[in-house]
Amino acid sequence: MISHVVLVVSDMQASEAFYLALLRPLGFRKADAVVGQYTRLTNGADAVLVLSPLEDAYAGLAHHRRGVGMNHLAFRAPSQAALDEIVEAMRERGVRPLGEGRVETGYRGLYDTVAFEDPDRIMVEVVCHGEGYFEATTDGLFPDA
Repeated sequence: MISHVVLVVSDMQASEAFYLALLRPLGFRKADAVVGQYTRLTNGADAVLVLSPLEDAYAGLAHHRRGVGMNHLAFRAPSQAALDEIVEAMRERGVRPLGEGRVETGYRGLYDTVAFEDPDRIMVEVVCHGEGYFEATTDGLFPDA
């Protein structure tokens, strides 16, 4: 079980506003912050996102989701209605979805998803999926070790 994720961001104010708008429909709120060190967002139950400012020594390095490191971060929406709220909240901020926008793929039964880029171009996905998503595969491709 994951406790929290920490993202190093180039602009704390822009990133905090982006993530609060994106995650508010999922119950997230600002939990606490220490200026110059971190801002902690929580859903109050089982997920924490920490935003940490970029240190000057690392300012010249760029992130690309196709390079080594994190490809994207995904948050689970409790319903398709919550996805609607998120798409609207981001539209109000002038943030357009990536690719085709919101897509229902049918992966493992239900997989309704939308993705955005945060102010540092990190891809953030919000997905509503069925419980089958968490089941281990039964097709023999990944046998138990």
